[in-house]
Amino acid sequence: MDGFDEFSEHRERPLPGQRLGAWVRENGLVIFYAVLLMTVIFARGLWAPGEPDFAQSVRGMREDGSWLLPYLKDNHYSENSIFFYWLLKLCTVGADALTGGAGFTHGVAAWALRIPSVLGSIAFLFAFRKWASRFLQRDVAGLAMMILCAAPLWFWQSQYIQVDLLFATMLGWSWLCWLAGYLLLRGQTEGMENEHRRWFRISFLWLGLAVIALGLLALFLSALLLIAFLIWQRDLKALKGTWLLEGAGIVTLLALPWFLLTGYFTHATHAWDPFQPWDKYAEYWLGGFFPWVLLLPALAFFLRGSGAHRAPVVRFMMLGCLLPALLLGWSRSNQGTFLLLTYPFLSLLLAGMLQPIAVEGVGPARIRRIGGLLAVGLWLPALALLVLGFTPLGGASLHAQITPILGPLRLSAVVLMLGATSVTTRCLLGEGRYLVRETTATLCALYLIGGTWGFHRLDPEKKFRHGFDVLLGVAPGEGEILLEKKKTSFTKDLP
Repeated sequence: MDGFDEFSEHRERPLPGQRLGAWVRENGLVIFYAVLLMTVIFARGLWAPGEPDFAQSVRGMREDGSWLLPYLKDNHYSENSIFFYWLLKLCTVGADALTGGAGFTHGVAAWALRIPSVLGSIAFLFAFRKWASRFLQRDVAGLAMMILCAAPLWFWQSQYIQVDLLFATMLGWSWLCWLAGYLLLRGQTEGMENEHRRWFRISFLWLGLAVIALGLLALFLSALLLIAFLIWQRDLKALKGTWLLEGAGIVTLLALPWFLLTGYFTHATHAWDPFQPWDKYAEYWLGGFFPWVLLLPALAFFLRGSGAHRAPVVRFMMLGCLLPALLLGWSRSNQGTFLLLTYPFLSLLLAGMLQPIAVEGVGPARIRRIGGLLAVGLWLPALALLVLGFTPLGGASLHAQITPILGPLRLSAVVLMLGATSVTTRCLLGEGRYLVRETTATLCALYLIGGTWGFHRLDPEKKFRHGFDVLLGVAPGEGEILLEKKKTSFTKDLP
């Protein structure tokens, strides 16, 4: 009886409030990032490249009730899967109904069209953290989350009307699920009996969705990655246990009806036409993954020197970074955004290198070396913004362009200075525990300033003319004239 009582105490269920508190603590970073994205989503209209065209297509779908968009065949946006336009339309219709039309102008609202990217980013980060905690380490999962959500290109694409982030999250999650199945199949990690089958099925399910989102490019990249990985592992026999026939059936059942229904096959068949030099990718890496990109040389030495590259999971992550980056260099369009696919794997590799530093399991010298690179990554833009915001250097022409955003620019400079000073101090003291966290907090503060105040000030200056016309539902060129005559927001209909 005593033993039963003791067992019952161990099995006592936590109260609802306790469960909620534990869940919030465990997913605090995802919640913070979701709030940040939802704050920025309302901050601007349609002025980024391509956004007015997507909005015009969805607006046409709403007005004539069309779901197949036959008129898209007449422009270059027909390369995008109809699946993405359907998501945009569903979000627009749903948001319109839930808000009673608040924020809509003639059936179009910029923030509603951003919902697929926002929700896709949040959902992926939530699953990404749980996956890394299960198959790697909890500390690595937290660090990788911070690195990924603070990457400039990832944040930007998480609230941008475009299919690239959704494609990256679908295909990236498919690859992570396949790796989970392989690790379970080969006994590299503990799991329930036949659990690997479930992971393989989930992998093929998301692969099918990625095919629907952006075409056969997903199949080509996946096959190349998996074969290269198994060859490196000298384990081609594992193909027999990965349920390829069942997976092929799942992908076919998902993708084939869409292709037959819409007459859309893939734009991957004509996507291998390089029109920009390879060195352009250095700019994409530098801008889209800054300042973490400064750690890449240190990561290369770490993987080689520690022997971590021999581990199957590390080999898979390395191939997940290198193969898409190399092959998509021949892609016809959106080269920078295609690199999003590599960011989750690169974040995990960097997190593995930074984990000993974060738990202070290494000497102060190494903390200073790695942390010093992050400090440089904050000092460089901080000094640049200080010069632009507080000195006349750069010339009258440049300052005339930045005058509308001078306030948020100066505040961003101050925030960067504070973050850079804090990271530098931590380095000098040999404290590595909070280096990644403080760098991430500094970058997210910049995104909040620029994404709200900065966009609000920049919006009238940079919005594409076509974006005005789409939102206001007027003839080409009349949007700006109407806005001059009547100062109002896009949340109200113009007469």
